[in-house]
Amino acid sequence: MARTRAERRHQMRRMKLKRRHDNANGDGSPEHLGRHYKTPCSCSCWLCGHQRHWHGPGMQERRVRAKNT
Repeated sequence: MARTRAERRHQMRRMKLKRRHDNANGDGSPEHLGRHYKTPCSCSCWLCGHQRHWHGPGMQERRVRAKNT
């Protein structure tokens, strides 16, 4: 079932209020808050970024690949 516009707006407001108190919010302007709402991770370093990009496939993926070959 598709969400209604009111529900999407409610979730957006809720997450913006929640993310307003993060340290990665920038200068606190509405523009930075909106960007932080959509992409909460401010960088893509090895600590914040995608695990598979930096460390390769996880254990479960390696097991499946080994099982299928």
